[in-house]
Amino acid sequence: MWLADRLANLVSGLGGPRDKSTGNLHVHVPRARSELDAAYRDNWLARKVVDIVPFDMLREWRAWQAPPEVAAALAASEERLALRDRLLRALRLARLHGGAALLIGDGAPDPSLPLDPEAVGQGGLLYLHVLPRGRIQAGAIERDPLSPWFGEPQVYTLAGGQAVHPSRVVRLLGAALPEDALGDGWGDSVLQALLEAIDQATAAAAHIAAMLPEAKQDVISVPGLSQHLSTEDGTRQVTERFAYAARMKGLFGMLLLEGDGRSPEGERYQQKQLDFSGLPEVARLFLQVAAGAADIPVTRLLGQSPAGLNATGESDIRNYHDHVAARQTVELTPAIARLDRLLIRDALGRDEPSLRYAWRPLAQASEREKAEIGRLKAETATMLAREGVVPAEILARGVEGWLSAADLFPGIAAAFGRPAA
Repeated sequence: MWLADRLANLVSGLGGPRDKSTGNLHVHVPRARSELDAAYRDNWLARKVVDIVPFDMLREWRAWQAPPEVAAALAASEERLALRDRLLRALRLARLHGGAALLIGDGAPDPSLPLDPEAVGQGGLLYLHVLPRGRIQAGAIERDPLSPWFGEPQVYTLAGGQAVHPSRVVRLLGAALPEDALGDGWGDSVLQALLEAIDQATAAAAHIAAMLPEAKQDVISVPGLSQHLSTEDGTRQVTERFAYAARMKGLFGMLLLEGDGRSPEGERYQQKQLDFSGLPEVARLFLQVAAGAADIPVTRLLGQSPAGLNATGESDIRNYHDHVAARQTVELTPAIARLDRLLIRDALGRDEPSLRYAWRPLAQASEREKAEIGRLKAETATMLAREGVVPAEILARGVEGWLSAADLFPGIAAAFGRPAA
């Protein structure tokens, strides 16, 4: 027996048989890959929704919290493997198709066997390949909670039929799915839930653009027009007459008509204009809905200044930066943790479990703000030195690290012998 529990109002009919919304039903209709690809290639808004978040997640990259020589070695390995570029491409494909993968190559003859991190020496990683969802098939999901691969595919299969162990794959997902829907090991395209709002926004702009040629129309009432058009010769005469009138209007800025415009024999001229006063707000509303659905501020999605009295958009951008930083920490960092361990061995030839990194902040301070922050930190360092709270050599090393990373004085990092941040 099913029991319905909902808000109902017997007076207004809300929730009752007269409420038309009670017939609403959500039905999942998967978007075909060809449709997703077409939207990405042909719709500017769909492309920006897919591209903006991965770009912002990797725009400032990360900084390893390590001694200068170790940080330099890690940066060299990242550059040699083109990690940043590969990761950006994979994240975009994951958002577009629901999933993508990075294939880790160490030269092993049989990629179906597990990749042992202990066997990776310095320079042991040969390549990172980006594989779209259509070129790598995920096997059955591991459902054993005691397995280290729980929640991941037990095996991957490349387009040529080669089996690949999951330890050699970095799996990146698009939009999250309900747990029971993870049948093929991937997620949803972010456009699956957003394409309707995107289509509405672009359609609103297209409809307004289509109205522009109709913004001003000349209307001439011709007595006996139907009679003239009833014969081929009359139709030709009317067409030639008003074609000539249009040319005269274009040349001389005037339109000559017969009669006074009031008598039955005279032609009457009118000009109709469309009112566009409320249409920009309508188009903006649909764009705001699409931006809200994509979780991207309008100021970032459209690249425009905020509208309204005293509007700066700072709070929107700050919230968006916090959102991107959270995704870096909660989603991206765990997804590439396996790769990072291999990257450390590739750069150093050994494990360093204590190594950590921090994602650089997206908000970039102005020169004035940098100078003000530098003044406050210099005053703090002076006070600590004067009070003797921190040993001088430790404080000096901390100030050295701050000056090298603060970008206040170009070239000071090289003078200290540190890699630039």
